[in-house]
Amino acid sequence: MDKRPQVIGRAKMALVSGDGKAVISGIVVRRIKQQAGSERLHFVGKVNFSEPVRKHMKNIILPIIDRITDQLKLAQMNFEISAVNLGAASAIDVGIDISGMSADVTAFIAILSQALGMSVSSDYVATGHIASVNGNISAVKGIPAKVEAAQKDSSVRYFIHPDLDDESLKVLSPNQMDSSIKAIVAARDRLRSRAVKDIDQLVRLVFIEDSIVLASLKEGFHEISMIPDKFNNPTDGVTNFLTCRNEERFWDVMYVLFSKDPEKGKELLQAFAKFYIGKREYKKGFGVRLLQLLRSLSSAVRCQLDFPILDRDLCSKLISYAKESDYDDRRILLNTIDGKNIEDISPISVQPEFKLSGSGCTVFNTVASLINEQALAKKFSAIDSARACFIIESLKVNSYEELINILQAYYIHMQRYTGSGPEKPDMSQARSEVIKLLESTFRDKGGDKAAYVQARDCTQGGIRSILDHITEHYKVQKQEAYINRVFKDAIADMDWQERVKSIRAVIKEVGRFLPEELKNQPPEKFARSDETIEIIIRTYVRCSDNFNQSLSRM
Repeated sequence: MDKRPQVIGRAKMALVSGDGKAVISGIVVRRIKQQAGSERLHFVGKVNFSEPVRKHMKNIILPIIDRITDQLKLAQMNFEISAVNLGAASAIDVGIDISGMSADVTAFIAILSQALGMSVSSDYVATGHIASVNGNISAVKGIPAKVEAAQKDSSVRYFIHPDLDDESLKVLSPNQMDSSIKAIVAARDRLRSRAVKDIDQLVRLVFIEDSIVLASLKEGFHEISMIPDKFNNPTDGVTNFLTCRNEERFWDVMYVLFSKDPEKGKELLQAFAKFYIGKREYKKGFGVRLLQLLRSLSSAVRCQLDFPILDRDLCSKLISYAKESDYDDRRILLNTIDGKNIEDISPISVQPEFKLSGSGCTVFNTVASLINEQALAKKFSAIDSARACFIIESLKVNSYEELINILQAYYIHMQRYTGSGPEKPDMSQARSEVIKLLESTFRDKGGDKAAYVQARDCTQGGIRSILDHITEHYKVQKQEAYINRVFKDAIADMDWQERVKSIRAVIKEVGRFLPEELKNQPPEKFARSDETIEIIIRTYVRCSDNFNQSLSRM
């Protein structure tokens, strides 16, 4: 979760004065009701916006905002714009003019933030000229002075600037270009610089996932889906970014929030419920997804949650829109918000361990205690639990893409549940890994195409069986990697005499359980290499498991 300070309708910039020095300033925007006959942009405050700047914002910046809000099916809005000098004494505010176009980027961020109710990080300074309604960002002058001002402001960590490529030479002289690059490089120890070519890249930098999700729910564009822009238009790219995968984005953010800041998680959950209440609709599968999410949290996090996590009256209103087919999911939701049936209630019973006498078997006893059947079942039980709490709505799929999407969601769920995945999943990496897992699981069964046919035709258990096979294969891979690590750690410091002594003790104590080819061989033969010692250890562990199974049946 991004813990940088967040604000709505405010963005920082650096203003260069007549003497060539810069101060950190800010543009503040708020929504207003339009008065009859008045302009949609109303400029107020002590800082003066020159007429060319006002005209540029009206003819370029505002139409970009309108295009974005229109695609999000939001009404046109009117804004009050002011500028404040955050980096100098208040008396200096009088007489400051904004006469250049380098404030375009800052104004765009502040207006978009206010238009969508979307908070933005406040630890950056941005500069750049938005030259056209397409949203391309071009170079501006005064970058060295702006970098210097940003370095002096302790609240600033990032400096966002136009990409200084060959096109910049249309605006900057070679000397200005060179001094700008040198200033940015010299400030790297204090500032992180970010170059942007257009508003699409800009928006992806300054707006974070949780603010986008919350805004989409409160402003009503959560379920709008944009067709990817075929003409590479940055303005449309912004809308694509704000609407792409909002469903999965919601659950990703929910996982992070409930792990780090449960109260914000509750706030987002409440916004989700209100969004669907406003639509007079019950979100299909909501209860199951919420249950899966809470089960995927660590037990320590779950114990600290304050239930109910969603207001019961709000929940009752939401489920009033549920259809008959949602009955089971509605019941799951009611239990889940109160924390019922979340914890796993099937503890693993510990059977007697098989112990060897004699100090010569110390290493083997240690290894056996870590990799025997009971130890492995206990250590990797979370994988089985992850599978048990992942619920699917149908046993069949309509396309290969749908199959991979389900498996990708399950793979991320399994990593979260077992604590083996990143806090914020890399979707492309998860997709690549789950395809490899599917292919290796079904290598001897016809490959991933055979798995798809099974899921499509719902044969042999359909997608449910595929998930079971993948889970088992994944668990075997993890167990094997763990066993190899334990084995290498165990024998890493054993010298020749210790190896011979340990193997002799095993053969003496459990000889009747060992295969004939092992009983009659001298221990020195098995002490020559790591590979042969591994054979002894694995054989010993299997004998140990068989012995414990015999005890359990007595």
